[in-house]
Amino acid sequence: MSQAIIIGLAVLLTFSYAMLRGIATKATYLLGDRNLDRYIVYIWGGAASIAALFVKDNFVYHLPVVDRAIIFICLAILISNLVITKYSGYQPTGKFHVINFIVFYPIFEEVLFRGLLLPILNRSFQNTIIELAYLPVSLAVIISALLFAISHLQYYKFDKLCIRYMFFAFIGGLMFGAIADYTQSIVFSVLLHIAFNLLSAYYSKFQGNDR
Repeated sequence: MSQAIIIGLAVLLTFSYAMLRGIATKATYLLGDRNLDRYIVYIWGGAASIAALFVKDNFVYHLPVVDRAIIFICLAILISNLVITKYSGYQPTGKFHVINFIVFYPIFEEVLFRGLLLPILNRSFQNTIIELAYLPVSLAVIISALLFAISHLQYYKFDKLCIRYMFFAFIGGLMFGAIADYTQSIVFSVLLHIAFNLLSAYYSKFQGNDR
């Protein structure tokens, strides 16, 4: 598979949520089912999870390769999140959206971007560019992190706050991608992503940011 085709497929996967949401919007108009849009995240995540079954060397259904270094790195990220998440700017509102924000979005985004998309990119972009916290960061990891940041344009209006979300997503994408690539699994990246979103929601609520 050529690099151009791989990048095209990666971009298609990046905006798959927006495409499904567009289909749901049309279906809602035709069927009059206003609840359909609420369940798009589950359809999207379920489809990504099924698609991963057909991708060779996917990271979704593998147990992680674990060593002392990766444990220390994950603990360091968890500790740093206690401070960093205060400034994330995320403001999930309502029980339904808060649960999705804390649980389902992290799981499904990791399935798609680190579990499915990253192994696809690895086929052509495996060369290491830098090291981040002793972890090798390949061009595939950087591309997947960039696409992960850009994907947030599907969820939010493009403004200063969205740029902040994209910045956090890019940094998180680098760390989560490097960890997934190193461990050959999304187990740690899913847990770290959930922890980040959980702390963001916590600070949003207790700092008076709830809408």
